[in-house]
Amino acid sequence: MPKLTKKDLIKNWALIYSNEAAYNYERLQALGQTNAMVPIIRKLYPNNTERQAKELKKYLIFYNTEPSFVGTVIPGIATAMEEQRANGAEEITDETINSLRTGLMGPIAGIGDTLSQGIIYPILAGIGCSLAISGNYLGPILFEVIYKALLVFIGWNMYKLGYQKGKSFILQIMRQGTINKLTDVFGVVGLMVVGCMTASRVAIRVPLKLNIGNVHMNIQSQVLDALMPGLVPLGITLFVYWLVRKKINVNWIIVFIFIVGIMCSYLNIFGIVK
Repeated sequence: MPKLTKKDLIKNWALIYSNEAAYNYERLQALGQTNAMVPIIRKLYPNNTERQAKELKKYLIFYNTEPSFVGTVIPGIATAMEEQRANGAEEITDETINSLRTGLMGPIAGIGDTLSQGIIYPILAGIGCSLAISGNYLGPILFEVIYKALLVFIGWNMYKLGYQKGKSFILQIMRQGTINKLTDVFGVVGLMVVGCMTASRVAIRVPLKLNIGNVHMNIQSQVLDALMPGLVPLGITLFVYWLVRKKINVNWIIVFIFIVGIMCSYLNIFGIVK
C-alpha cells in the first residue's frame, strides 16, 4: 500500500506555487496544478507510466482560485483523496476529485483573495512605504520578508489542514456557513485597512486662508477638519474610484491627477501634509 511521506507532501505543496507559471486563459492554473501533482502520482503509482498519465489528465480541466495562502487547502484535500484512491477507495473517482476541486474554487478564492489582497498586502505595503518615504531602506526589505514568511506559514498550514482533515472538514464548515462568515469578516477588515490608508497616504491639505476684516480663517483646520478629518483625501479617493467605475483608462486618470495636482498646487489650492 503506497504511503505518502512528509517529504512528498512538502514537494507537492512547494510546487503549488508554480500554479501560474504556465498561466493561460483556456485552463488558467490547470497546468501548474498538474505539474504539482506529478511527484504525488509517481509515488502512488510507481513503474506504471500509463496509469500516471491517466491520473494526471484529470487535473488539466479549468482551475482557478487563490493559489498561495488559503487556496493550498484544495491541493491538500486532492492529495489525501489520491492517496485513499491508490489504496483501494473505489468510491473516489476522477469525477469525485474534480467536483470537489471545482466546488471549492469559488468559496476558497473569496477568503484567500480577501486575506492576501485586502488585508496582508495593504497593511505590509503601507508600513513598507511609510518606512521608505521616511528614508529607511528597510521598508521594502521588511515587506518582502514578512510577506513571504506569512505566505509560507499560512500556505503550508492550510495545505496540511486539507490533507489531514480531508473533504469532510471543508464540507462541514461550508454547510455551517463558516466560509461566508469568514469572507464577511475579512471583507470588513479589508475595508477598514483601505480606509485607514486613504486617510494616511493621500496626504493633501487645503492651505487657503480667508481674511475678512479682522477675521482670519484657515480653511483646512477651521472648516474641513471641523466637519470631518481627512475629508479632502476621502473625496479625492472617491472621485478617482468613480472614474475607475466609469471605465476610464487608468493612464488617463494618472495624467489627469498630475495636471490638476500641479495646477492646484501652483494656485495654492492644494498642498501636501507636512
